[in-house]
Amino acid sequence: MIPILTEPRLARISAWLDLAFNLLGLVIVFGCVWAPPAPMPLLRLDRFGLFAAGLVIVAALGAGRGDGYGRKYVMLAGMLLAALAAHPLLRVAALALSTAAALEPHMRTGWHRVPFAGAGLGLLLFGTILPVSPLGAGCAILGLAVLAVAAPALLPVLPLLAARYAGPELVALGLLAVVGCGMALLLWPARRSYAPWVALGQAGVVAVAFGLPGPDAIFAGLVLLALLVLSQAARNLAAGNGLAALVASAGLAGLPPFGVFPGIALVLAAVAGASPWLLPPLLVGVAVLGWASIRDLPPPRLVVSDRWSAAWIPLLAGLLIGWCMPGAVAIWLHAAATGVHG
Repeated sequence: MIPILTEPRLARISAWLDLAFNLLGLVIVFGCVWAPPAPMPLLRLDRFGLFAAGLVIVAALGAGRGDGYGRKYVMLAGMLLAALAAHPLLRVAALALSTAAALEPHMRTGWHRVPFAGAGLGLLLFGTILPVSPLGAGCAILGLAVLAVAAPALLPVLPLLAARYAGPELVALGLLAVVGCGMALLLWPARRSYAPWVALGQAGVVAVAFGLPGPDAIFAGLVLLALLVLSQAARNLAAGNGLAALVASAGLAGLPPFGVFPGIALVLAAVAGASPWLLPPLLVGVAVLGWASIRDLPPPRLVVSDRWSAAWIPLLAGLLIGWCMPGAVAIWLHAAATGVHG
């Protein structure tokens, strides 16, 4: 007797296939880390590029459930190409593809994002084709920031692209993002979409680290970005408003021990060593963002699905990276930090 493929059963099969594809992608990335492939003319397969590719695949875990896996894979392909592209114009084209896929579900209710995202892509393209100068870097950074607001789903790759334009412009924009997102959450509490604003604020802390000179600050930014992506993946995989969702949301807000807290501590230490005068405004911004996030945390509820929730996997991975990172991984990440501007 042939089993009937009901809609719930098809949804479960699609979810398992999606998880299998993401795990296969991670296996390929780890394989490239272990045995680097031959250089390719259009792709950047160094440590930094592979780190970016791994983050994009992790960010795809749990994302896109219920709103079309095809759109998700188009967005994922564009983000991967943007992360690995060796030519600047190829990055812009890949971002345009992933932006279109990210905005497709919002065409009816959030159509205003389309011209906003177009303006961001235009600024990025203008900054890319200009000769190397503060004006070109400023336009590119501003374009990436506009894209982050218009399409928060692209957040895992946008700070990594902005890291190529390290300097005071990136630091200033990062501080503005931290304080601005915190104030937005304080002025408009209980937002249904508060999680993207929290993630944008934490990405601002990453931008501050990437804008500072020296590999130590960039290493701290890479760690924070990895913890941010893992926290977002855990929130996507968590069921409803149970305990796993609460822990993931608290980790995203910066409450220890889960989530982004160790990465924020690393960034603050790097800022104190490189530019101590930046520490007071960054601390104020992080405090405002954290307080605004804590106010919007869901109430604690223990549900049966929490026991076997896949959200605990990225949460535990974040604990490992943040508190007891293996020495070999730290050395590899330091080497990746030195290749940011390659």
